[in-house]
Amino acid sequence: MVGAAVALSAVAIPKPLAIDEESYLWLGRSLSFGDPYGWARAWPGGDGFLFAHPPLHLWWMHLLSPLGALPLMRLAALPWVALWAAASALWIRRTCHHPEVAAVAWLGSTTVVLGLQDSVMIDLPYVALFTASLAAFREGLTDRRARWMLAAGVAFGLAVETKYPAAALAVVFALHSVRSGFAPAFWAPALAIVGGTEAWLYAQYGQWHPAVVWGTRDLIPRGPLAGRVLGALARGALLPAVPSLLLTRPVHAAVGLGLAVATLAWARPGHLEVSGVVFLLVCATLGGMAFSRSAAGLFASPMRRRKGDRDDSLLLGGAVVVTFVGVMALHNFASARYLLPAATPLAILLARSAEDVNAGKRVQLLVSSLAGLLAFALALADWQFCAAGETAAANALASPEATKPGYFLGEWSGRATLEAAGWTRATDVRAIPAGSRVIVLGNSGGAVPGSWQPLEVLEASGGVPLRVVDVRDNIGLYAETLGVLPFGLNGRALETAVIYEVAW
Repeated sequence: MVGAAVALSAVAIPKPLAIDEESYLWLGRSLSFGDPYGWARAWPGGDGFLFAHPPLHLWWMHLLSPLGALPLMRLAALPWVALWAAASALWIRRTCHHPEVAAVAWLGSTTVVLGLQDSVMIDLPYVALFTASLAAFREGLTDRRARWMLAAGVAFGLAVETKYPAAALAVVFALHSVRSGFAPAFWAPALAIVGGTEAWLYAQYGQWHPAVVWGTRDLIPRGPLAGRVLGALARGALLPAVPSLLLTRPVHAAVGLGLAVATLAWARPGHLEVSGVVFLLVCATLGGMAFSRSAAGLFASPMRRRKGDRDDSLLLGGAVVVTFVGVMALHNFASARYLLPAATPLAILLARSAEDVNAGKRVQLLVSSLAGLLAFALALADWQFCAAGETAAANALASPEATKPGYFLGEWSGRATLEAAGWTRATDVRAIPAGSRVIVLGNSGGAVPGSWQPLEVLEASGGVPLRVVDVRDNIGLYAETLGVLPFGLNGRALETAVIYEVAW
C-alpha cells in the first residue's frame, strides 16, 4: 500500500502547477523562519497575516525553497505520502479481517489519488499528520503503551499547526479519553506544540493568529452555508467506494437520499439542466451515504475485531463526521481535497460493512476497482486543466494585443506564467488606468466591467472531454463557488484568456 501510494505520487512529479501550488512556492521563497507572515502579496481579501493557516506548512515550503524546481519539491514531499499510507496501512491491517478490501477502496478513491499527486499543497502534510495521529491513538488504546499516545499527541499538535480545522478532532480524542481513561501522554505533547507555536506567533505579531483568522474569515470570498453543505456532500461521492453500501448497509442509502434532497431544496443551485440536477442528486446522495455510515459509527456497539483489539468505531466515525462538518461550517468553500482526512476512516468502515454480508467483499472490491478507473480519468482531467492555464496565458502573451506588460485577473498556473512575463495581478479593478491591457483567465478571473473592450479570445483546447473545472457549466471540483458539480463532460476549451482594453 505504501509502495502504491508513493508510485501514484511519483508519477505526478512532472505535473504542471496545480491549484494553489504556485502560491505556496512563492510564499516559500518570500518568507523567513523568524517571520512566517512577513511577505506581501495580492491575496484575496487583505494582507499577509490574513493567511488562513498556521505556519507549519509555510516553514516546510521555505525549507524546500532552495530546491527551486517544482519536480524536486514534489520529490521531497514523498515522505508525507509514505507517512499517510503507512499510518493508513497500520490501521487497516490491525482492524480489518480483509485488509485488502480497505486498501483497494483507499487507493481507488479520486480524492486520495488527487491528494497524492498535488504534493506541494498544504493538504498532503495535513492529512498525513491527521491520519497518523488517529492510527497512533488507536494503537495506544490497544496496547496501553505511552509511546503510541506520545506519537499521536505529537502528530495531532503538528496537524493543528498545519491547518486549524484539525483542532475539531480534539472532541473525538476527548470522548475516547473519557471512555478509556488513558491519555495524559497524548494531551501533553499536543498542547505543548499548539500552545508553544501560538504563543510564539503572539510574541512575534502581537495578535492571536486563530482569532485573527476567524475574525477576518468573511474578507476572503465565502460561499453560503447551504452551498457549502451541498458541495461537501456532492464531493463526498469521490471518497472511497461508497456505492457498496447499497448492498452492505442499504439503510444508509435512504438516509443519504434524504440528506441530498433536503440539501438541494435548501441550496437551490441555479443554472443547471435537468441532467445536471440528477447528477448532482446522485453525487450528493453518495456523499450523504458516507456521512450516514460514519455517523452511525458514533453510536455503534463494539464490532468484531481481532483478539485484544478495542472498539474504535467512535474514532472512525468521529473523524469522518468532524471532517464533513468542518468543511461545511468552518471552510470558506467546499473542496474535494478538504475531505481527504475522511478517506482512511471511511475505507475501513466500508470494509467492515462488507465483512458482515455475503458477497460483500467481492462487491466492495468491484466497486472500488470501478472507482479507481474514475479516479484515473479525473486525475488525467485535472492534469490537463492545470496545463491549460499555462497554455492559455502563454497564448495571450504571444498575441499582438499584449505587446507590453499590463494587468491580469486569475489564479493558479496561469498566474505563474503571467507574473513571470512581468504582468501584474490586479487587486482593485477600479484602480486600473484607462487604456491598459488586462488578461482575464476564464475559470478564475471573475466578471469584468461591461465598459471594457474585448480585443482577443485565446483558448487552450484538446484532451479528454472530462472536466474538473468549467465555470460555464457549473463544474468546480476545487470549490462549489466555482461550480456546484464535482466534475462533468463537455467538449469546449479547457481554459480561455481574454485580452481587454480598459475603458471607463
